[in-house]
Amino acid sequence: MTKRGSVYYVRFIISKERWQEVGRATNARNGTRRDIIKSLETKDYREALQRRDVALAKIREETNAALAALGLPPLHGEWKPSWSNIHSRLTEQALTARKALESADTYREPIYADDDPTSEIVIGEHSSDKDCKAEIVRDRLSDIAQELTKQRAGPAGQRAATEAYQRAHAIAFGEATPLCVLLDRWFTTLKGTVTQELIDRHHRAFSRLGLCLAAAEGLRADEPEDYVRRIPIEHIDKRTAGHFREWLEKLPSIGPRVVGFHLSTMNSFWKWAQGVGYAESNPWEGSTRGLKKKIANASRERGEKRPYTDEELIALLTQARERLQHPKKWPWARVIYDMLRLAPLTGCRQNELASLTVSRVIRPTRPDQLWRISITEEVSKTRSSTREVPLHPIAQAVIAQRLAELPEDHSQDAMIFPECKPGGRDNKPGHYLSKRYATFLRSALGEKPEIDFHSFRRCFATFFTTAEANGAQHCPELVLDHLIGHKPVSLAHNTYAAKRFDWSVYDKAIMEMVEKGISEHVRSALTYSNTP
Repeated sequence: MTKRGSVYYVRFIISKERWQEVGRATNARNGTRRDIIKSLETKDYREALQRRDVALAKIREETNAALAALGLPPLHGEWKPSWSNIHSRLTEQALTARKALESADTYREPIYADDDPTSEIVIGEHSSDKDCKAEIVRDRLSDIAQELTKQRAGPAGQRAATEAYQRAHAIAFGEATPLCVLLDRWFTTLKGTVTQELIDRHHRAFSRLGLCLAAAEGLRADEPEDYVRRIPIEHIDKRTAGHFREWLEKLPSIGPRVVGFHLSTMNSFWKWAQGVGYAESNPWEGSTRGLKKKIANASRERGEKRPYTDEELIALLTQARERLQHPKKWPWARVIYDMLRLAPLTGCRQNELASLTVSRVIRPTRPDQLWRISITEEVSKTRSSTREVPLHPIAQAVIAQRLAELPEDHSQDAMIFPECKPGGRDNKPGHYLSKRYATFLRSALGEKPEIDFHSFRRCFATFFTTAEANGAQHCPELVLDHLIGHKPVSLAHNTYAAKRFDWSVYDKAIMEMVEKGISEHVRSALTYSNTP
């Protein structure tokens, strides 16, 4: 999806080899068409998400019709997946039959000798409604499964048909449950409790599992997640789990961290399936063994994440100040410059700062107290991340300037950084800031994968620790945990110690951190202001 003004649009990408043909079929102005953009006719993000798939299907349908009118093949070419129609029909038929069989009457009327109901001699029983329906189901599933023999000749085709029939039979008679039934339930439980980004990651994991299992059967899966959704959960065992990990680790496009994400998805789903009684065991338990070492090795090769050096901080601040002089060329320079002064002095995450509103700026009544910003539950990453962070006078000046620039009739919900429009799968204000800052960082310091926006949090922790080493009395580890939004590790701290101290403790800690933990050159660069 994309956004134009306040309205959401859907963008359908055309593969490069079909640009000319689609352009001719759709009467493109320049003869080629790389994409098709249509309005979703809504300003609401969630409503746009619901409409997206329907819009894409309609665009594909109309484009294929236009291609067919010129005698050209559809967008997907002439290829048809060997498994999709038959396996899909078998699963759908089996699930439909399962409902019918569960509600069918099991009563069998007795057959009396000489057909005399008054006779006490019973010589047999009539078939029940369930018996009749079961016979029809078996015949129907067998007929559909036998169609596989037309696609595969010889013993291979007959074996595929037999396996497909047995799988569908088990589903229809309640002996097996296809993953589609359970995945729909699982994803429903996740909505509202985890981010959409994590849900998307789960979908990618099951798509890759579908690709792996289809490849093992010698099939090509055009819609790999649909393929895996039709496999009964009972058919996924320890051997499948091991094979999937080996298959993932051979993929050139992903590293050990992504492998771990995918295996973690499977482990989480199967734990849930165990809890609701559909899985007797979890074949993915222990599947990530040894991955931590591989992730550590990959991180060392790529470069361990670290805080910025003093020289890098000064270079970033200098570059941002220079770009302030050319706002048309660098429209994000002001936001980035403000973030460069806020992030290392507050330890806040990117979205925590980008989503700041007027109501979350707390101005104390006493002149000896610092301003604070509140990190509320709706923007915090975890429960421990909800907190209030004092603003050092340098950071306070940034917020004060921003507040002064707001319209006089602004509400308490007014954004401190209105440039940070919500975006991405979770509609977060930090989405576009993340992209613009990554571009700025590369242009200022070159390719350095070991540093990113999160490195400001690492700077904050480093400044705090340095200040304590230099004699600061209010910068212990527990205060750092409270300010940065981490759950303390030790039992004494996370169970018995106070969850929040008097605010004077945090105010003094912030002041000491800047005074004793930050070098004079960096303090000078942070203090210098060239804000228009």
